[in-house]
Amino acid sequence: MKHIMRKGMLEKRNKLSKEESLSHSRKIMQNLFSTEKFKQAQVVGFYLSKGSEVPTLEMIHEAIKLGKKVAVPVTNENIEFCEFSDDLIEGKYGIPEPREKVPLEPGLVIVPGIAFGRCMHRVGYGKGYYDKYLKKTKVYRIGICYEFQIFNQLPTHEDDVPMNEIITEQRIIK
Repeated sequence: MKHIMRKGMLEKRNKLSKEESLSHSRKIMQNLFSTEKFKQAQVVGFYLSKGSEVPTLEMIHEAIKLGKKVAVPVTNENIEFCEFSDDLIEGKYGIPEPREKVPLEPGLVIVPGIAFGRCMHRVGYGKGYYDKYLKKTKVYRIGICYEFQIFNQLPTHEDDVPMNEIITEQRIIK
């Protein structure tokens, strides 16, 4: 079931133009930056977007301008968050990561996904990296996605870790 959902959502997401994607991303950023959890966080963990994911680079630079420290995931056997740097290299699965790995533990993590449910669960790429990380940290979790990626219900697995909030270009779901 999840693999069919992944395929359909990726096809739909891949059809967004760069302009639409950036426009939606800016609205998502406004919604995210307006939340109390973002305002209170000293260290924010952002993913570095790949492919048709909600672009995060502008969000990262804006967060730094606001005085936040930014951590981004480095993927090996597990995810480890390291301090963001513009000096990026290609990491595992082609995902950008900082060349210099300086561990930095976030108080808030922005989580990517292929689909999110109003049930607060998400469907990722199926490797379980984020769920393993989130399960051991209990950090506050905000999923970001486009509005069309929201479903009423999602198939879930016992290892899935729910989000605390989900933010789209149109709304904030708590």
